[in-house]
Amino acid sequence: MIAGARFGAVIVNYRCAPLALDAALSFLGDGGAKAIIVDNASDDGSASHIEAVIAGHAPHTPEPPPDPVEGRGVRFADPARLAPGRLLLMRAKTNGGFAAGSNIGLRALAAGGGVDRLLLLNPDALLAEGALAAFAARLNEDSAGLCGATVVAFDAPHAAQAFGGAKFDPLLLTGRNIGEGELLGEKPDRRSVEARLDYPLGAAIALRKDYLTRAGYLDERYFLYYEEIDWARAGGAAHRPVWAPDAVVYHRYGAASKSERRAAGEASARSPLSDYHMTRSRVLFAAKWRPPLAPLAMLAGGAQAARRLMRGRRANAAAVLRASLPGSPRRFPFTTHADE
Repeated sequence: MIAGARFGAVIVNYRCAPLALDAALSFLGDGGAKAIIVDNASDDGSASHIEAVIAGHAPHTPEPPPDPVEGRGVRFADPARLAPGRLLLMRAKTNGGFAAGSNIGLRALAAGGGVDRLLLLNPDALLAEGALAAFAARLNEDSAGLCGATVVAFDAPHAAQAFGGAKFDPLLLTGRNIGEGELLGEKPDRRSVEARLDYPLGAAIALRKDYLTRAGYLDERYFLYYEEIDWARAGGAAHRPVWAPDAVVYHRYGAASKSERRAAGEASARSPLSDYHMTRSRVLFAAKWRPPLAPLAMLAGGAQAARRLMRGRRANAAAVLRASLPGSPRRFPFTTHADE
């Protein structure tokens, strides 16, 4: 069996239908068996547009990365030539966040037959040719848990955003991407990366279907962020995260969360929505996995809100402060132009 034909993919969409279609078509173009786009109750007509493209009633022209890495171009499947059932849309009744949307697709793939490898792919990410074969080879190791990719910037020269994923600080409860800003020619040894790897970058996460039996599905208390480290922890020490170096993924940083990063390694200009959920999820993670640190996580949020205020980012300061408080809502509670 061709390696890609063992894979089913889930792409969660919210108000970014063209990007989600590109992601799905890059997966299918690399030989994937079935892609499910889960629309998280978008209110911009995304679901109807995706349905129209799948049915052949609307055109879609994918956008490839400019000047791709040599030998790592993106091959998009033609939606008009896909066999029925290879690209599907599922509509969530409400926007329950990334974890909830992902679980809808994962449950559908797990319940069906024909695939034993799963892939979570961000809507702002594209699989390069050969990525699924690289994922499959790495997942053949019995002790492999979640598998990360070589995630690079969408724009040339395609500097690395992460080799595999991130190292997690057990006290600060923050992650630092491994190899961020480096070029692919400087790619480190796989074993040295995996010795530091605590969780894969969420742009693309591959796994065997039996990982769901050990770790369960994603914790839906997280609306956005921290799902990766939580899921990696749930898999247990016997199934650590791994890295498939030749699985190259192009990532349009922040396209789905409305945040910007001006240069690799530079702090992102997060939207209030992104700031809110990053803070809230950190507090949730602390309460679940390291309860003594939960009060410190809340205090750290207050300090971060003060820094945002000093920089004149009042909406961000309000978002971070609210997220730091007990009982913060799952949904971002503020309305700003950045979230429209």
